[in-house]
Amino acid sequence: MPAWPELTIAQCCTRVTSGGTPRRDNPDYYRDGTIPWVKTGELKDRVIDPSAISEWITEEAVENSSAKVLPKNTVLMAMYGDGRTIGSLGLVRSPMSCNQACCAMIVNPDICDAQFLFYAIRYYRNAWIKIAHGGAQRNLSGSIIRERKIAVPVLPLQRRIASILEAYDDLIEVNRRRIAVLEEMARRLFDEWFVQFRYPGHECHATIDTPDGRRPEGWQHRPLEDMLVLQRGFDLPTSKRTPGPFPVISASGVHGTHAAAKVRGPAIVTGRSGTIGNVMIVHEDLWPLNTTLYVKEFRKASPAYALHLLRRLDLHIRRGGAAVPTLNRNHLHNIPIVCPPSNLVVRYEEVAMSQLRAAFVIEQQQAILTASRDLLIPRLISGGLSIPGAERELEAVA
Repeated sequence: MPAWPELTIAQCCTRVTSGGTPRRDNPDYYRDGTIPWVKTGELKDRVIDPSAISEWITEEAVENSSAKVLPKNTVLMAMYGDGRTIGSLGLVRSPMSCNQACCAMIVNPDICDAQFLFYAIRYYRNAWIKIAHGGAQRNLSGSIIRERKIAVPVLPLQRRIASILEAYDDLIEVNRRRIAVLEEMARRLFDEWFVQFRYPGHECHATIDTPDGRRPEGWQHRPLEDMLVLQRGFDLPTSKRTPGPFPVISASGVHGTHAAAKVRGPAIVTGRSGTIGNVMIVHEDLWPLNTTLYVKEFRKASPAYALHLLRRLDLHIRRGGAAVPTLNRNHLHNIPIVCPPSNLVVRYEEVAMSQLRAAFVIEQQQAILTASRDLLIPRLISGGLSIPGAERELEAVA
């Protein structure tokens, strides 16, 4: 490892501070705001996209609170939260503000490159979190962050390291957007044909009102069970799992792998208990856990159609139970839905499934890119890999 000097975060920055929250009892502070106001949940370990920020505040709100307008190239870090939130990062590329749970590191450009600091903290943060205060709600205070040390090479080398890692993140972000576009296309087509009833040839069919709601003439309101059959997943304690090629699916998503599968893909799975109503498509053969319901039988539905149909039903609001809310498949089976002609479902499936499959292929590429980047960060930030070697790896992956 090269003998790079170690500097504290305070030495790398002109200022290390926190944000603030303008008074909530003054709605004018949040109405027609022009300054993005970032919260810890919006730190996604990437450059912060202003369009993804849920709240904007006014200049008056900043003047009358501890909130601050942060300059370009500020690095934000979540100081407290659960294991998923604490330590999450964001890089400011245009003036923004943040709440008091964020540590704002305003970089000294004569000493440190902001992008390099962003990646360096990603390398060091797990060690920092271990010394955070508290139990379930960990607290990585501003004073702790100021005193942390990182190895800092000369600025030209910082910029080359940052540019390589940024190239990975750019590729990952492009893929993320491609996936989102493909999934949105499938959703919008479902909405257009089966919700708005603007399907091919709809001009030739009247839309009628019934006690169960609007539907095209000739279509029928039928119970969900006529379209598909839901079934509870299968027990598989962690102690009984053997790592393998098949994803294990819990109510909240992938929960490891197993050497055997119970259900053929593509499958539609939703949370039955715990996380309720999160409807997923799984393209591979899988093992759905007993916290899920999966589509055991596609009667008149098909996978892509069933995915968006179940999402439209807002299953999380249909949960029952008191102490432990759950979804009862028998109750769901009785929900009345508009049953379209089979040939229209087939036409939809041909288009939508091709889009969802393309998104899945990109997700697999995304996993490879992300793993490559995550392996590269410690090797570059620690000086364990030469810049030319890293550039060759980037070229191979890209």
